[in-house]
Amino acid sequence: MRNDTMGIILTGDEKIAPLTDIRANSALPIAGRYRIIDFVLSNMANAGIVNVGIATESNYSSLMDHAKSGKPWDLDRKNQGLNILPPNMEKQQYGTIKGNIDLLEGIRDYIFRSHQTYVILSLGNMIYNIDFNDVVDAHIKNQADVTAIYKDLSNRSEDVIKHFTLFDINEEGRITDIEVQPYYPKSSNAGMEIYVLEKALLESIIDECSARGDVDFVKDALVKKMGGMRIYGYEFKGSLYKIDSLKSYYSTNMDFLNAEFRNELFNRERPIYTKTKDQSPTKYGDDAVCKNSFISDGCVIEGTVINSILSRGVKVDKGAVVQNSIIMQDSVIEKDVELNHVVFDKEVCITEGRKLIGQESYPLAISKGTKI
Repeated sequence: MRNDTMGIILTGDEKIAPLTDIRANSALPIAGRYRIIDFVLSNMANAGIVNVGIATESNYSSLMDHAKSGKPWDLDRKNQGLNILPPNMEKQQYGTIKGNIDLLEGIRDYIFRSHQTYVILSLGNMIYNIDFNDVVDAHIKNQADVTAIYKDLSNRSEDVIKHFTLFDINEEGRITDIEVQPYYPKSSNAGMEIYVLEKALLESIIDECSARGDVDFVKDALVKKMGGMRIYGYEFKGSLYKIDSLKSYYSTNMDFLNAEFRNELFNRERPIYTKTKDQSPTKYGDDAVCKNSFISDGCVIEGTVINSILSRGVKVDKGAVVQNSIIMQDSVIEKDVELNHVVFDKEVCITEGRKLIGQESYPLAISKGTKI
């Protein structure tokens, strides 16, 4: 149990239409039965952190239903545990939540009441598996004011790199310059939007930024104060995926069909937990064909499913072919339907004989409850 550290997760505000029209980015399904937020929550739980707050901005009902008491992560406790922290309702009503400093200001009382010395502040829109104990230990050893976790993305394209906050790091591991999503990247050290700092320093940053009307933790707190703070980097060498677009959401899900990728993220030393549901096993018809796919509980498969991910309760009728697609909960694929490179939200119904074809670089997304 890590009694000296608390966790704060800021749900992602990236809009991935139509999937985030009804839910926060962090609540998007991954690999059929998981949610994006499960990864950072599980990493904190595996590090023995027992006080975790999730600060939300909008469309948070799905996230609250998923996380609830925090039982899957052993965070259902009388004291501390998992805390779902809705936004400041006055600011939300008048549309004045402009950045993550506003979110942090709205939960300042929760931060103040917590007794831990250190805070792991993280966005909830990335997929990774990391040992947070090593990060906090490195932060303490370096006597850092702030430690920022990063990954070297020199093997990724410039188009991918420029979606990240980038760090220049000297030989001592200290961050000397920060660029926020530059159009022409000068570095490949991509920030994972995870920061370790003392709780007292975080409170000071919130108060000072709020008093000056500043709204962004990185641009207004870290960049402007680099000369007066010891900001160190901590390199993460595992797999990292940022979910900030439909394309990245689709490609990340498809990568879970790769055994090597799965084995790294789902390992015995640091398991990934999620909310479980008791449903009957999937039923396969005599003519059903399934290849290289994730099929969740409660599905009925009479047709063909290839290189696809199906959430709970999906029905695929005879003659239907689903390829390279993501089908969310309780969707119905009727007879002789052909689907390729599509992303269906919950409860979508595709009637007999229809054909929907997207592209790997531009998958076709269908909103919840649509009937075609």
